[in-house]
Amino acid sequence: MKGTPENTVILHWDECHTAWMELPWREWVRFRGFGRGGLSLLAGAEAGEHYFLVCVLGDGGELANVIPHRYVLSTDGRLVHGFDGLGASEREEYYRIQTLLLPTIEDSERYNELGSCGFTANLPPLHTVQPLLRAMPGLAGAQGGAACWDFLSAIGICRASTRAN
Repeated sequence: MKGTPENTVILHWDECHTAWMELPWREWVRFRGFGRGGLSLLAGAEAGEHYFLVCVLGDGGELANVIPHRYVLSTDGRLVHGFDGLGASEREEYYRIQTLLLPTIEDSERYNELGSCGFTANLPPLHTVQPLLRAMPGLAGAQGGAACWDFLSAIGICRASTRAN
């Protein structure tokens, strides 16, 4: 994870300021433990639950995808736990299916079901949605078939209709 992708914006929910703040790429990489020494640290972060959104932008700056993350941080700002919404046996099943060369239809359906649980478990709380509308980059330009609509519809944001009434 070298460099700063030009098309990625990381947002972090700041509960104290009730706002989504942009997190520099280097901070995100270090927090995720991809930096030197593999340390997972978010400088200045309060202990407790934290929400992040990885916003991927298209070539024209439009929102293309949003990947939600929820973590628990220790009192010293270190990553304690990431959420996937799965129990131990479900997580094992999810990883088992992931390694199958030729999954059955049932395996694929179960994999999607388990993945959906992980997605839902990482969604930010409802009280963060209004501030998110002001902070999310490229939202107005999001294309109709873009992957970002999976996230947006999950938090209650609908695409404007282009049909005449």
